[in-house]
Amino acid sequence: MKKALILVPVCAAAAGTAVFFAMKKPKAEAAPKEKKAAAPKAGAKKEKAAAPKAIKSGSYTFISGFQNAAEVEMSLQYDSNVYFFEILDEDFLTYSSDSHVAVIRGEDFSMQLEYAGYYGGEDFNGLAKSVSERYQGFGEVSYGSVKGVKYLDGDSVCLCIPVPDDQSSYILVNILASKDYDEPFYTLADHPDVKDIIGSMKFSKK
Repeated sequence: MKKALILVPVCAAAAGTAVFFAMKKPKAEAAPKEKKAAAPKAGAKKEKAAAPKAIKSGSYTFISGFQNAAEVEMSLQYDSNVYFFEILDEDFLTYSSDSHVAVIRGEDFSMQLEYAGYYGGEDFNGLAKSVSERYQGFGEVSYGSVKGVKYLDGDSVCLCIPVPDDQSSYILVNILASKDYDEPFYTLADHPDVKDIIGSMKFSKK
């Protein structure tokens, strides 16, 4: 009798142990399913790659100087997917006394480029000193090998770029923000595309 009484609890304990492991087993199998569900779905949307640039060249020719006048050509590069280049002899973006100007139009800004002459006896250093005394926001700029000065005139950012080996003329650039440009207009001097366009400027005399 005592042996029988002892066997019953042992069997019950064994059965309880079996039930315990049986209950634990499904939980152990469910773990991989949770990890699989957390994995990213196939075909998830990837970040769109930047569109390739379509680089084009534009040129602007002008006569520099009075005595021993020379024809100077300024060329630059721009992304034609974003910007449009043209030469205008009327309907300028901003006032100019020149006969023609170069204009680049884009989504963030437009710029007008024109030749300008130094006053008698002046050079680029004299010009820089003069505009620093007359305008706000004066400072030096450097776009690769192209260097000059900047200042603010109304709602324009102006750049003065000297023509190498020319004692008569420089290039005046007026940069105007578009109505959708959501940064202060005076930041345009540091706009990446302004840096690329102005930095690509090259000059040659004919």
